[in-house]
Amino acid sequence: MEQCESKTMYVCKQPATWRQTVQVGNRVDGRFLYYSYWCDEHAEVVAQRRRRDHLTPPMMVRLAPEAT
Repeated sequence: MEQCESKTMYVCKQPATWRQTVQVGNRVDGRFLYYSYWCDEHAEVVAQRRRRDHLTPPMMVRLAPEAT
């Protein structure tokens, strides 16, 4: 499983629960750049920041939990 990529003051040690698609250009037709992985807490921070800055919501999907 991926680890959260937050790098604010420290590297988050939480497992990632969200995958964000990062693209250039049009959200549907734009060129894919990479995936970012976030825990619940940091995914909410990303979403709040985009709302505050009047940007489109992030394209995130919840990751399925690992089968044990």
